[in-house]
Amino acid sequence: MAFYSGLLHDIGKINPVYQEIFYETKNRKQVEEKILEKYVKEHSRFSAWTVDKLLEKRGLDHSTIDKITVLIYGHHSTIRGNLGSVEGNKFTATKDTISQVLPEFRSQASNCSKFSELNWDSCLEEFQYPVDFQVNLSEFKNSLDDYLEISCAFSCLLQADRGSFDKWYIPNFDLKLQTQSLISDSPLGKIRTDFQKQVMDNFDEAQGISIINAPTGIGKTKVFLDIINQYSENKDVERIFYFSPLLALTEDFESKIASVISKNQQEDILIYNHLYSGSLQDKREEGETRISNQWIFENESFNKKFVITTTQRLLMTIYSNKSRDKMKMASFRNSVLIIDEVQTIPKSILSNLKDIFKKMNQYMRTKFILVSATIPHEISDIKRVELSLETLKDYLSQTKKQISLQPLDVKTIPIKKTLVMANTRKKAVQLYSEIKQEYQDKKIIYISTGIRKKDRIRIIQDLPKIYEYVLVATQVVEAGVDIDFSHVFREQTPLDNLIQVMGRLNREGKNPEAKLVIYPTDGNPIPYSPLEFQVTQEKILGITNSMQIYDILDQYYSEISERNTSNSEAAEKLERLIARMDFDGVWEFVRNKVFQEDSRDTVFIPDIEYWDEVKNGLLCGVTRESFKEFGNLTASLPISLDKVGAEFFDEELIEKNILLPKKEHLEIIYDKDMGLDKWITKE
Repeated sequence: MAFYSGLLHDIGKINPVYQEIFYETKNRKQVEEKILEKYVKEHSRFSAWTVDKLLEKRGLDHSTIDKITVLIYGHHSTIRGNLGSVEGNKFTATKDTISQVLPEFRSQASNCSKFSELNWDSCLEEFQYPVDFQVNLSEFKNSLDDYLEISCAFSCLLQADRGSFDKWYIPNFDLKLQTQSLISDSPLGKIRTDFQKQVMDNFDEAQGISIINAPTGIGKTKVFLDIINQYSENKDVERIFYFSPLLALTEDFESKIASVISKNQQEDILIYNHLYSGSLQDKREEGETRISNQWIFENESFNKKFVITTTQRLLMTIYSNKSRDKMKMASFRNSVLIIDEVQTIPKSILSNLKDIFKKMNQYMRTKFILVSATIPHEISDIKRVELSLETLKDYLSQTKKQISLQPLDVKTIPIKKTLVMANTRKKAVQLYSEIKQEYQDKKIIYISTGIRKKDRIRIIQDLPKIYEYVLVATQVVEAGVDIDFSHVFREQTPLDNLIQVMGRLNREGKNPEAKLVIYPTDGNPIPYSPLEFQVTQEKILGITNSMQIYDILDQYYSEISERNTSNSEAAEKLERLIARMDFDGVWEFVRNKVFQEDSRDTVFIPDIEYWDEVKNGLLCGVTRESFKEFGNLTASLPISLDKVGAEFFDEELIEKNILLPKKEHLEIIYDKDMGLDKWITKE
């Protein structure tokens, strides 16, 4: 399957359009414009149609030929199981011309045995028929095996095709990390050292999938790096991947990596997300300066020794049917994938993902390390790295937080290092206004997705320097933020989220008075599963401290699994889509579960001195590359554009569906305190 896909995927370039263009050196554009008046410029479908005939009676079963056809058909677009028919005058004219030159191609290729052995007679006889692909990928008995096989073969084809102009090499992970510098002088130092030693003593490299179940703040990052160090001695490991659901976590991981590795090795570490793709060395040298938008095959194929990226990217690689996403999958072979905060993956996907991990371990020798303070029921059967219950209880005791359930009284909020968190931006804005009005002489700070990314990063970095403040926020600081608050007031939320926000309290065991206040929601819609919200409400009645929260975790997850029929129904739907080889349907399902796009509009907020530069960059349209370049300048509107007023935005860009405030309206659109959330009052 891989061989014939690679051999024949470009045979459709005997299309007269390509032949004319390839041999024209001076006036290529004019030649192309003229020939496109008669023919279509495409080759993938013609390649697939040709291959469907050439492979007949070659000893291949029909399902294998169908797979090859599907791979070739989609290698410049998407992989899909149902190809259908193709019509159109230009398409027919192109096909007829290809049919006329096929005999000549056969003659020229006859000196190559792999071409001469193909069924040319059948191809020449049947090529003239109307194009109608009789492909059915839904008849397989081992659907998950076939889904994975097709996905990996597609990825291999894409890497071979896109990388044909680059020097290919297979890496071997041999980086050395000096993790001793991560040992801090802290009251929790001994507990963390004991935890890290237990993980290293009990971690089994031979295990296909392992779980490290450990509370937030116990020192998991050093454990990751120590485990990674072990693999540097294993000649069979090509790459190490670190996945996290939040950029804040990946950035924290990056900074720790940079502190334990020599500068000349930073070139071997790839940072890859929607804002940046490049080496750790380049990123640290560039800082906040402009980022190159050059497409680099080595980065796009994940062909680096160490890759730091997001959990969303992992799910895109496995489930997306788009060529740019799927290309990366082949690089998971012979690799170790560390997936941090695995509980953030939707439970309707998690059980299927676990099965895929098992298959990847079986066929690709991929190993997985799943990490979380909370282990969902869907993956509870995976073997956990053995840890001393005494050590874990000691840690939870030392970092214990007091918990109370009570209404939020703005007038009694302590002004120390206080976090007040709401479930929605509208509620956060209301709280911010009330608290700011009550404490006019105090430092009151606001943060949400309405604050541009650049400002969010600055606010979080500056917090440790401020002695007393109240930070009013949405979930953007719930996890992945290395800040130790003195008090947290959190609107009611599912247990997973409570545990995450508990990790922002008493992180070093120095504040036994640290307190989490859970205040009731107002009954308005909440951005969480109603069942998880309801079960949490039932379970936390009578809870007074964080240790009790951990005690009810397993029971909570078990009950959610038993009662959540929607999750089980969704999981079954995903399995059916995979069984039908419905690649479009699979990706639509996962995208809706994981990548639910905010209905709000994204706005670019440049500093005024760079406004012209940003506009010129955006005039070409928002591409993945331009988003990397200007992504840190983005924030999202909390309401629709028509309620704000299109007159505030640049007309030239708004026609391209890009929102950039007019230079003279920057201060009107973006408030220095509340960002774009100032417009919530217009809702």
